[in-house]
Order: sequence, then C-alpha cells, then structure tokens
Amino acid sequence: MASHATTEHALAPGEIAKPNTAWIWRVFGILVGITAVEFVFVFLMHPSTLRNSIFIVLTIMKAFFIVGEFMHLKHETKGLIWTILVPVALLVWLLVALITEGSFIGEVLQNMFK
Repeated sequence: MASHATTEHALAPGEIAKPNTAWIWRVFGILVGITAVEFVFVFLMHPSTLRNSIFIVLTIMKAFFIVGEFMHLKHETKGLIWTILVPVALLVWLLVALITEGSFIGEVLQNMFK
C-alpha cells in the first residue's frame, strides 16, 4: 500500500482522533449571521416588494452555502456545480414568470366581470 501524506500524527491502535469541529462552528456562525440579518429585514421593514426580495436573496444565499458546505458541492468540479445551478435558476425564473402571469390574468378576469 502506498503511504499517504498527512498533517496529522499517526494514531496508535485504539486511539480516537481528536474531532475537527472548528469548521462546524465557523459555518454555524455564518448561518447565524445571515439568519440575524434576515430577521432584521423582516421585522424592521414595512411589508414591500423590496423587503421580500432581500429576504428571498438572503435565503437563497443561505441555501447555497448549506449545500456547498454540508453536501460538499464546493469541492466538486465546475461542470457538476453548473449542472445543479442552471436548472435551479431556470426553476426560479419559471416560478417568477408564473406568479407574474397568474396575477395579471387574475386582474384581467376580475376587471372583465365587474
């Protein structure tokens, strides 16, 4: 077997490796920070399209960060990352288009039957 170069010392039989939890606490801090900013915008701004847009953008940022860290997507090849991101972006675009068209058709029908 080929020996692998590591920065850790070799463990004796029966010895348990020290857990590396620093990255978990860093991720936790970043997620708490983004969530705190979301709460500030949601509770301090009056309901508007701007507030909703900011909230949606921060939520999507948090989702991409979670996917990158916990599903290890940031360590994958760029092709796989684009294979996942492009359909998600198109799905979001489709959702916005359907909501926009649905509200327009609802207004037209409402005005037609007045």
